[in-house]
Amino acid sequence: MNRGDPGAFVDQAAGRLIRPYAVAGGRTAPHADFHLVTHVVATGRPLDGLGPDHDDILTLCRRPISVAEVSALSGLPLAVTKILLSDLLGRRAIDTRAPVPVFDRARPSTDLLEKVLDALYKL
Repeated sequence: MNRGDPGAFVDQAAGRLIRPYAVAGGRTAPHADFHLVTHVVATGRPLDGLGPDHDDILTLCRRPISVAEVSALSGLPLAVTKILLSDLLGRRAIDTRAPVPVFDRARPSTDLLEKVLDALYKL
């Protein structure tokens, strides 16, 4: 296997050949807390010495993207994604933007909710 070849760790029939615990360096918990809808964005800070999975995540983070999207697009389990994002945050390679809490958003009026409820009863 040629380590420089990105396809070297993927088998078409078996999928990814490196186990998630190896990608995370045996760690099971991130150093920082990430919510699924927290947005992360690369700072552009140059980094050396990180693995190809870190590089892939930084590529995805060129624009603000949620933690859930990073996990889905990278093909890594969510727990592993959070650990790698934690590494990047520790090196200041990414910034986070907390999600807007639901209670800060405009709430529908009681009148509107009653109309919706009446319509549902008519079904």
